[in-house]
Amino acid sequence: MTNSARMIMDPIAVDVAKRPRIVIAEDYVLIQENIRKALQAECDIVGTAEDGETALDAVATLMPDVLLLDISLPDMSGFAVVQQLTASNMSVSVILVTAHAERTYVQRAFEMGVKGYVLKGRLWTELPVAVRVVVAGGTFKSPLLA
Repeated sequence: MTNSARMIMDPIAVDVAKRPRIVIAEDYVLIQENIRKALQAECDIVGTAEDGETALDAVATLMPDVLLLDISLPDMSGFAVVQQLTASNMSVSVILVTAHAERTYVQRAFEMGVKGYVLKGRLWTELPVAVRVVVAGGTFKSPLLA
């Protein structure tokens, strides 16, 4: 048996590979469902929110690893949600999932500490990768935004 095979059976290694806990903050239920389907094989969706205030409550209550956040929510912008998370010292990695591809949005997001930026049109191909990268401690930006 090789060292890598022993690592896989090691209980500590198994614990490190736990499924990320995700909260989805998106006001369109159809898009929420597409996100859920795109991630169901490797993530646990622990909550959803259709506005910013509910998203903040969900993060505080459910303590997810990742918040998937739309920029355009009915009661406040995703940027306002990020500001409140930062001000409250809530420990959650944020990935913006949005239709906004403008450079100013992308730049502002990363300046605010967002860990990922995925375009809604790329949910199936990029979102699972973005979650894996962010959970591992990295940052992800849709290649279409380069």
